[in-house]
Parts: sequence; C-alpha cells; structure tokens
Amino acid sequence: MAMNPSGAMQPLAGLRLVEACEAARREPALLRPLTLLAAAWPGCERDRLLDQPLAERNRALLALRALSFGPVLEGYAECAACGAPMTFHLAVKDALASLDACAASVPDDAAWRVREATTADLLAASRMPDDEAAERELLRRCLVESATNAKNEVTTATPAALAEFERIHAAAELHCALTCPQCGHAAHHELDLADFVWREARHAARRLLADIHTLALHYGWSEAAIAAMSQARRDAYLELLDA
Repeated sequence: MAMNPSGAMQPLAGLRLVEACEAARREPALLRPLTLLAAAWPGCERDRLLDQPLAERNRALLALRALSFGPVLEGYAECAACGAPMTFHLAVKDALASLDACAASVPDDAAWRVREATTADLLAASRMPDDEAAERELLRRCLVESATNAKNEVTTATPAALAEFERIHAAAELHCALTCPQCGHAAHHELDLADFVWREARHAARRLLADIHTLALHYGWSEAAIAAMSQARRDAYLELLDA
C-alpha cells in the first residue's frame, strides 16, 4: 500500500525529535519506527503506516535518516570468527540502490502468491506462543489465494510458501559485506534498519537534552529556545563554557 502524505517529510530535530523519542520509548520495538515516521511526516497517519509494506517502510526510514542525521550510515559489528570490532560506512543512496536491486515482482504462475508483510502482520505474529506458530501466522496473513492453492493449505505447504515469502521480501532486507581487519574473515551482516534508526534517534535526543540542561543551567534560556538552535550553534556556546 503506497503512502502519499500531504506534507513533505521533516527532519527529526529539536523538540520534534525529543517528543517522538519519548512516545516511541513507551512502545513495542515494532512500533517505534512508525512513531518516528509519523512525527516527521505531516499528513501521514500513524495507523496507516501499520499497513505499509516493510520494503516501503524501510525506504522511508532511509529517507528520514538522511534528512535528520546525514547521508551516510555509520555502524558497528563484531567479527563472527574472532570477535574483533568492525565499523562500516554505507551511503544512504547506496542502501536505497541495494534495496531496489533486490525488489522483484511475483510471477503470475507462482505456485504460492504472497503479498509483502506489514508491521501489522509482524505484530500479529509476535503474539503467537512460539516461533513456529508465529511463522505460520505470518504466512497465513501474507498468503494470497491463487488458482491452485487456497490460504487454508498453508499448514501443509509451508516450505513452498516460505520460499516464496523469503523471495519477495528480499527487497526489505539490507546487508553489508564486511571483512574483519584482524583475521580477514568475510561475511554479510544483516542491518536491522528500524532498530538502527531508532538507536540513532534516541542517541540524538539524549544529546539534545544534555545540551539543553547545560545551556539552560548557565544561560537561563528556555527549552524551546535551545532546542530551536542548530547543533552547530549549541556546540559553539558549549565550547565557550568549556573555554
């Protein structure tokens, strides 16, 4: 389901950032990226985001990340072979290109026709008692009846349905190829984009609150006035206090 908000996406900054993170912190992890998007996307109702396909949601998160925190993703991983720390840098435009390259339409003659999963589907699956039941529920919700298969057959055709599900959802996944600088081990690391953007937003909000505390304490300015400043302006005042 394509989203067509009436307003342009706005960066997560100032009090918008703080308030969005406060709201997201009280929610399950699956809902946090939607809360961030809704805060930055005027005209886009949060409930409608629940029905947004995951690949489309991830593209929106990448756009929000670039707008709010810059065009390059900077992350950290541990080598699976020796445990050494590794850092990576990935341009948002390259991440978007990677997602687009993986996107594929479902053939008309596919034995199992599957639609893209949404956050609403993931929430429903997360309420199941175990992983196997969650997988069945997710497949049941995403399976579309075709001429040869009905939705109620998913319990006896899980391998075929799961294969088609994984194929169509390749466009929602983002992987980084990393080589360990210590042992040379090479591997692909899956990047959980929703969690990645949430952690960045939470860190930025904490830094902003720390700046507000320091500047308000020394200058007596209001929270709104300090939050409305650019980060460069706040940094300049903080440098003067340290001088």
